[in-house]
Amino acid sequence: MKCRVCGKELPDAQFELYTTGTRRRVCRQCKYLLYGVRAKRQWRLRQLARVL
Repeated sequence: MKCRVCGKELPDAQFELYTTGTRRRVCRQCKYLLYGVRAKRQWRLRQLARVL
């Protein structure tokens, strides 16, 4: 499969599998960068705002 974000051709195992049997079109590395890093950054900012 080809990732929509980075454009790499990767094996199917590198893509998240939904319960319906289809796979996400964004590879796991790009998914982490798009959603995981952003969520952690927002969480840190909320924690800092709570302290101040």
